[in-house]
Amino acid sequence: MSTSPDEDITALLTDLVSTLRELETEVEPTTESGVPRPPTPEELLRFTSDVTIPAAILILKTNIQALKLLRRALRMAEGRPTSTGSASTEVKDRATKLSKATLSRLDEALTDIQSAVEGRPEDEDARELLEEARQLRSDLEERLDEEAPETNGGVPADDETDDVAVDVDAELRSIKDDLDDLDDPGRGESTDGTDDEDDEAGS
Repeated sequence: MSTSPDEDITALLTDLVSTLRELETEVEPTTESGVPRPPTPEELLRFTSDVTIPAAILILKTNIQALKLLRRALRMAEGRPTSTGSASTEVKDRATKLSKATLSRLDEALTDIQSAVEGRPEDEDARELLEEARQLRSDLEERLDEEAPETNGGVPADDETDDVAVDVDAELRSIKDDLDDLDDPGRGESTDGTDDEDDEAGS
């Protein structure tokens, strides 16, 4: 039984979110109880500057949030009746555009992390996760490009606005609120979190 394009993308999203979470765990300094902590001077020396560690980790976190929202939007759009389908499709398109924007920044973050772990045999797990994350990021970006709506001369619509700056944090909040509204039109306030499937492993 063949799967739909959205189902294929959803599977890639799930795999990439899982890999980025594992990578974040590998590279983010934590206390013995697992709570994130500032890097030590020795850890900072492994990176190109004192801002690389938090900057790279922030990009990992942002991508995880954006990808989870896109996964949620895809699943919602597939299950929506015609009467509400246009609204969910519009949110899906915005989530796709945001994910493509954050994926472009992810490649740079992965490069920074790779530079930090090169030559360190104890970071073999991180290197394997980096390789997996790069491949999944490339596969996902390719699939999103294939599914992008086309406009003039067959040019993807997203390409026409690549030069427009995206306020990622604001758009993340906006898309989440819109998804919450579609899930529960009568809700009073949005709840915390970006996905009600935070702990979902691989469905």
